[in-house]
Amino acid sequence: MSWDHGYFSASSYTCGVYRELAPAWLDLSGLIKGHQPPRSHEGEAFRYLELGSGMGLGLCLLAAAYPEGQFTGIDFQPDHIVHSRRLAQQLGLSNISFQEADFLSLAADPGELTAAHQYVVAHGIATWITEPIQRAMLQLASAMLQPGGLFYCSYNTFPGWLAATSFQHLAELSRRRQGEANPAQAFQLAAASLTSLLGSEENPSALALAQPALRRRLAQIPDQNAAYLLQEYANAGWQPLYVAELHQRCAAQKLRFLASATLPENFLDLLPGNVRPAVLAETDPGLRQSLQDLAVNQSFRRDLFVRGVASSTDSQLRQRLGSIQLRLLEAPALETYRFETSFGQVSGVPERYRQVETCLAGGPRSFAQVLEDTELPLAELAKILALLLHAGRLGIDRCSSADFDRARHVNEQLLELIRSGRPYAHLVAPASAGSVPFSLVEALLLDGQRRHLAGGDLEQHLQDELKAMGRSLKGDAAPVVSAFLERQPRLQALGVLP
Repeated sequence: MSWDHGYFSASSYTCGVYRELAPAWLDLSGLIKGHQPPRSHEGEAFRYLELGSGMGLGLCLLAAAYPEGQFTGIDFQPDHIVHSRRLAQQLGLSNISFQEADFLSLAADPGELTAAHQYVVAHGIATWITEPIQRAMLQLASAMLQPGGLFYCSYNTFPGWLAATSFQHLAELSRRRQGEANPAQAFQLAAASLTSLLGSEENPSALALAQPALRRRLAQIPDQNAAYLLQEYANAGWQPLYVAELHQRCAAQKLRFLASATLPENFLDLLPGNVRPAVLAETDPGLRQSLQDLAVNQSFRRDLFVRGVASSTDSQLRQRLGSIQLRLLEAPALETYRFETSFGQVSGVPERYRQVETCLAGGPRSFAQVLEDTELPLAELAKILALLLHAGRLGIDRCSSADFDRARHVNEQLLELIRSGRPYAHLVAPASAGSVPFSLVEALLLDGQRRHLAGGDLEQHLQDELKAMGRSLKGDAAPVVSAFLERQPRLQALGVLP
């Protein structure tokens, strides 16, 4: 086998950014399950390692948002490393480095990677690589993690990915026939062929009846990014796993499952009422996780593991949770509170959620202050905050540890890159422990504002700039401009824009 060990290496990956990888988010996820975070407080220095760092944008944004951290990205794809290093240099980041290496060689000889890390993360790649590479990745994660540190590993899981296995199989056969000239076309052909086998909605085929989720998944293929499709489906090691399989492989490397970085999944009482009793009745933790996934047809997990549990007493947990600063990101309060989760749609008692948001409407407050002001039980408040964070209505506040000038400098460089056509869609949000989505359209509108344009002139500027780039806006520009102007004060409050 060649240097890529069966991983699709003929093209680069997309520039993704994932909020769950932020240290503050990981700390909170562990705290919810009673684990003392590897940092004693926000602002404490730490080391952070990403295995499979891809194009590096997400790690660069974290390095900009957390100046007290030292970040290292590992990837074996040379194109990814070239892009990542150049981006870090363009953004003026000195607390980040990228290393070209594969997991097999690093597991055998980690070289300079000997310092213990508080955080090790691997987003999405565990079920894209062959089993020997996966084993080396988990071995490396364990070796690089300090006792009590957090390992984040997200991956495709069954039963939710069962419907995709037939598509992946057919797409791989189509790709072999197409050859390497246009590999992305194979996915469109496979999707069309498989769709033709499903029959109609009124008269579904045996395949459609056996895999009811397949039709919806195939309908998404034409609109999905070609680079994503190739990285998702074209790897020789592509193999979603049941949760117990990955947890067993992690346990063999001293990595114990702790929590989910998808915050609502840590509260099993949010499960649908028709499956909740069967899941809660199971006392074995591993079996309970399996039942949970089967009950909700889970397709993707963001699992958090530890190498040694730093358990908390009730008073220690209350004290550490109480120190977390929170801020309101979306206002005003809603009439109803319904949250889309992997457990399905979850509804909250509006008065209690509104009470929490009203408490935060005047500015950032600590978990302890919200607990005191609302007089809610700690467990209930933790669940409410988890759902509000999951929905993006709240954020973790880092104003006391943030470097706003540094973040704004990084954002100015990112804005220039976005306007030049780079496929980036996020800016650093120093006040909220991570980043926020920010599109090319918004970057062009901001540029127009800085040219002192408004109203119809600003709309025309947007249209002209898009046209010059060979693009166009779907529909009228006025609602787009209005939405940006409405969002702008929130971006300024987060330190995204001056």
